[in-house]
Amino acid sequence: MVDIIIKIPNDKIDEFKLGFIKAYPKIAGETDLKLIKRFIREKLIQYYITGKTILVREENQPYIEIDLVEE
Repeated sequence: MVDIIIKIPNDKIDEFKLGFIKAYPKIAGETDLKLIKRFIREKLIQYYITGKTILVREENQPYIEIDLVEE
């Protein structure tokens, strides 16, 4: 398992939380830490899905027969 550490300076944490929570609100009863973990997890999964989708499209190019319709 990989641990990812993100550091926010103590003197900047309140400013960070103010903007972050405004754009990405908490679910009732959610702690600040759970909110940030949820956000990171959702974004990682979104990018993983996007990347896998791109890979499938790159690997499965459709065969197109240009001469199918004659002039």
